[in-house]
Amino acid sequence: MRLFGLTLILSISLSQTVQISVDRNRLEEGELITLSIEVSGSKDFAQVDMSQIKKDFEILSGPGQQTNIQWINGSMTSTKTLTWTISPKMNGALSIPGIYGTVDGKTFRGKPIQVHVKKNSESTDNSVFIVAEVDKEKAYLGEQITVSFKLYKNVNMSIEPFQVPEFSGFWVEDLYTPQRVQYRNVTLQGVKYQVANLGQKALFPIPSTQHIIPQLKVKAQIEMKKKNRRRDPFFDPFFDSFLTQTKTKVLNTEKIKINIIPFPDPKPFDFSGAVGSFTISAKTDRDTAKVNEGFTFTISMVGTGNLGLFSIPEIKFPDALEAFPPTDNFEKDTFRDDLTGTQTWEYILIPRRAGNLTIPRVQMSYFDPKSRQWQRTQTNPIEIPILPGDSDLTHASGLTKREVELLGEDIRFIHTKSVEFVGNNKEKSKVAIFIYLGSMLIFVSPFFITKITGHRLSTSEGRQIRGALKTGLRELKKSEDDLFEIASRAFYIYMKNKLTLPTHNLDPASVESHLNNRISKDSMVNVLDLLKACDAGKYAPGGVEREANILNEMASIIKQIDREIS
Repeated sequence: MRLFGLTLILSISLSQTVQISVDRNRLEEGELITLSIEVSGSKDFAQVDMSQIKKDFEILSGPGQQTNIQWINGSMTSTKTLTWTISPKMNGALSIPGIYGTVDGKTFRGKPIQVHVKKNSESTDNSVFIVAEVDKEKAYLGEQITVSFKLYKNVNMSIEPFQVPEFSGFWVEDLYTPQRVQYRNVTLQGVKYQVANLGQKALFPIPSTQHIIPQLKVKAQIEMKKKNRRRDPFFDPFFDSFLTQTKTKVLNTEKIKINIIPFPDPKPFDFSGAVGSFTISAKTDRDTAKVNEGFTFTISMVGTGNLGLFSIPEIKFPDALEAFPPTDNFEKDTFRDDLTGTQTWEYILIPRRAGNLTIPRVQMSYFDPKSRQWQRTQTNPIEIPILPGDSDLTHASGLTKREVELLGEDIRFIHTKSVEFVGNNKEKSKVAIFIYLGSMLIFVSPFFITKITGHRLSTSEGRQIRGALKTGLRELKKSEDDLFEIASRAFYIYMKNKLTLPTHNLDPASVESHLNNRISKDSMVNVLDLLKACDAGKYAPGGVEREANILNEMASIIKQIDREIS
């Protein structure tokens, strides 16, 4: 029901009218306003610019769409309505500016609507509230800050699904996301409450102009006693429910500013951003190798800190070793408040000459925020004997099974077992010569093409790019409980491979930055909307309605993005 005097009706043609209204213009802080734009006699919904109202109001949801069709005396009347839920940012006299929009090619502009917000007259602030708790308000760049969002209540209430805000100026890792809200009893300053953990995040400051933990806003339905109830000692408590009312409130945390502590000078030359406590190690998957036979060299960084946010120094391999760009992987330990795990970098190395080769030590400096000192960790050099290659034609390519798997499907026809020939000796010779020439062509032609064109063919980077779509879609088939986590991780892994990024630890803001001017505006809107829906599904207790189709939606988005940037 619209309150009298809060409705503005604009006639834009003889058959069309636009009605702009709010459900209230006098309210207490924390209460919400429903803003509606209703168009009659139109084929489409109105197109409006809502950025005008963001100065004094925050848009919490919308636009919701509703179409109403009525038949009166044989004539059809169609009404299309858009609704938004908005929240005042401050108390006092506010104004919803005149809203500008178009409908069916015609323009309209409403008049401002005055809104009066007064301070709470009831003591509900102490009955229901949410807080953001941080373990520190001063930190180094890359140092973990743990923030927990907690809901306190001592009245009957419920909350609606909510979305965790974007943490501009921070890299974010999820530590805890509840599947449903669970309460426990606590006493705070002598008052008994029930408290629930709405989520816990690990925040790592990155270079930025400011580092502010934004407000978390949660819409709550709070049960309150009706005013002016007369106390009657003989009144049956059974009827208490008839004397209560439910009010919608927006609960929000306070903004928290994080002050950045500068690193002490001098910075080590091999510092690449690692902050925490780490130990590095290296190994190969075999003790010896043969010429042209690839083997795996793995570097592992184990510890606690901003794993996944730094790179290792460039390694100067011997000239006799051909090295492919590494693939990286981060395995996070669960059930830990601090981000702990193992970051690995895996190289494929192919020796081109026989002899004893030495893979040099890898050293890396990091900053330990607990001791406030620079530390260094390093591997030991690895010596590996390289034997002459086999003369067996079936191994002329020098590729191991492990390498074949990493290089991709384009060379999976190469056999790893001996080939048996059937027929007379002449036929054997012809077949052998054919195989030899074919294998030499496959192995040698990239070298000459590289020399002629200046481009290297079939590098690991190229194979990574070509296989990005397949890898991303394959991630969607993994069976885990949280479908939203699967969907978002699949897209980030696709992005890493497609754009050859150093890590798949991305967020919607970084995705927008990487895809800017590479895809259409509509595709950008769709992918950001879907990623935010995944975040909402992961962080909102009870989930959201899109869960059933989220994997199909993500598969379609990945395919669309791949078509546009290929």
